Amino acid sequence: MAEGSRKAPEPFYCLGVVLHNINNNNVIIIVFNTFDIQIQLSFDGRAPIDFWQMKVIKYTLDLTSNKSMHNSSKTFSPGKSELFWCENCSIPLLAEKCSTCNSFGRKIELAPPGDIRLCSRAAKELLSLLFTQNYGYADFLEGRIILLNKIAGLDRRDQVILEGRHIATLWFDVTAGCHKLDLETFGAGLLSDRAQKGLVVCDDSILKGHIKGKWLQETKIISGLCAREEGQNVVLKIGKFSGVGVARKKADGSMSIRIKDVTKNDFTLHEKRPSLQDIIFANVENLKCLEKAAISEIKNYLSNNRLPVNVSFSGGKDSLACLCLAQKTLFRPEVLFINTGLEFPETVEYVHKLCDAQKLRLQEIKGESGFFEQVKNFGPPAKDFRWCCKTNKLGPMTSFLKEHYPKGCVTIEGRRIYESFNRSTIKAVERNPYVPSQTTLAPIRNWRALEVMLYIYWNKIEPNPLYEEDFERIGCWLCPAALQSEFANLKVTHPQLYDRWTDSLKEWADGNKLDKRYIDWGFWRWKRHPPKMLEIAKEHNINLQVGAAGKEKITLQALRGRSPCGLEYSIEATLCAPQNHPFSSVAAALNILGQVKYEEDLGAALLKTEKGRVSVFANGHIMIIAGKEQAEELLREVCETVLRTQMCTRCKICEKNCPRGAIIVAESITIDETKCNHCQKCGNGCIAADQAAKIYAGLAGAEPISRIS
Repeated sequence: MAEGSRKAPEPFYCLGVVLHNINNNNVIIIVFNTFDIQIQLSFDGRAPIDFWQMKVIKYTLDLTSNKSMHNSSKTFSPGKSELFWCENCSIPLLAEKCSTCNSFGRKIELAPPGDIRLCSRAAKELLSLLFTQNYGYADFLEGRIILLNKIAGLDRRDQVILEGRHIATLWFDVTAGCHKLDLETFGAGLLSDRAQKGLVVCDDSILKGHIKGKWLQETKIISGLCAREEGQNVVLKIGKFSGVGVARKKADGSMSIRIKDVTKNDFTLHEKRPSLQDIIFANVENLKCLEKAAISEIKNYLSNNRLPVNVSFSGGKDSLACLCLAQKTLFRPEVLFINTGLEFPETVEYVHKLCDAQKLRLQEIKGESGFFEQVKNFGPPAKDFRWCCKTNKLGPMTSFLKEHYPKGCVTIEGRRIYESFNRSTIKAVERNPYVPSQTTLAPIRNWRALEVMLYIYWNKIEPNPLYEEDFERIGCWLCPAALQSEFANLKVTHPQLYDRWTDSLKEWADGNKLDKRYIDWGFWRWKRHPPKMLEIAKEHNINLQVGAAGKEKITLQALRGRSPCGLEYSIEATLCAPQNHPFSSVAAALNILGQVKYEEDLGAALLKTEKGRVSVFANGHIMIIAGKEQAEELLREVCETVLRTQMCTRCKICEKNCPRGAIIVAESITIDETKCNHCQKCGNGCIAADQAAKIYAGLAGAEPISRIS
């Protein structure tokens, strides 16, 4: 579904309906005009879209009684971000007015959510390489301020902003394993008189009528490419106009150019090439306002607080900005650094050097060292199966806080609402749901990445050097939440770390008889794959079903507790059991417990009950999201149902016990969903059910192996 807008009669109408797939969360944002309203709806990404089945995940409304409709105050929401460009100083502005020349800037059009950032050294080199490869020229980038704005996409996808204009889109092709560049009309305007290749000169007679989206006739080409690759972007020079064309296959199989867009050549680069310090000076008043508001917020809360205060510092930019704010509020605050054992070496070194230089009290909390052994039990962590957060992050932090802050504490941390939709509702003060005795303050929750980085430089602090290597996020180097483009970057910057992780992944993939591309293209990063990844798998005939454990010995490994990556209590478990029946039989039997959606291609059964939600996978992985007690009940019921199905003797006692005739036993158990009321009376007197209950009670995993309470 592409971006679009739908209008209804005045005075109340819908300004826009926009689909986003940020961090692989499918979200529709609906914006209305009369009030400041935004409604965000989540859906499963499959067409046709059923609006009535969607879940409202964010609703924003501002009815300001003392202001007119046109001047109503703005309600903050990710996807609503303003940035300006000073034409006099050739500098980006965080607010409309420039602190250098006092002039008002031109508003930059940004795609949501608008978490714009400075282009790193390595990203500039990448852009220069791509422009040179595609068009034989990239000198116009030299010494210029370049901004990147992350937008929706399967993987990395950034608007490239030069002098306040969107000149191109940088994106990562997952299947090709490389970055590519989609040209925009402002980029074409820069290149029409400079490009050494990728230039098509056209007869200006094509300008008659509407030409956007139409095929470029070969007879209208004066000079240019003969051989073209599918998707290749070319610069169109049409008299005084310039445009972008894209090579596409026509219905007859021939390759031709479809005109993407055309515009007048009115984009001239500014003679000034300002420095980073020039940007800071032009935005200094806005940076002062950001700092003043954040410090005031911290002081207001701490004025009524009697608990000890500390700062969570990961070595990344956001927590660094918070550390800087804390130092201006507190005397030598204690700094908590969770070393998961999977941090970049540069990050560990950076944290220690910075704390030593500023004479800060650093507490390094070390995570478990057995991550790679745990991978053998649980498989690799995934975006929707992050057991690693509990073992390597939350568990060590919880133990530390209980020991050092038995009466509780207040922690200043750098979470921001732009990071993900899960964080889009962060409040100034929150009680940590994972550690109830810990209260967290989020003073920079509304800051954008550009504001964070400019604030750091304004305070004369150098951020983690990994940012200049084009790592957008600084965390565990093998985190499944990272983009595939970042893993490609890891291969270049840290080949030994890359090899260690890919060797572990390939060993796991080989054991589960998975296609090599399952690892190479990043399918391992999900249990339930987003629609676009499913399309790629189907197009390239990649089986996404992870094989069953196939072990005769019955074992259960389980991790319990809240996860930093989610908002609810969860259990991630792996059940190894004999495979006497196919997984489809297990999926069918789970209907005894609730409503089941079976996804055969993924080898996954999604169970929904009044107690909570469960994902059961063919390879034995089980993920439960529910209340603490309900989650334990669901783990028991699911494990016993799986074992009961695999040990079924087809005695048909269950058929006789079911008062509604909802269960049928042939080769395996089948449940009639229209008749079953989930009373579970079918298990009474069942030999397999009785044996399954005894086995579960005796499993080590039935008691917490790792509990985060």
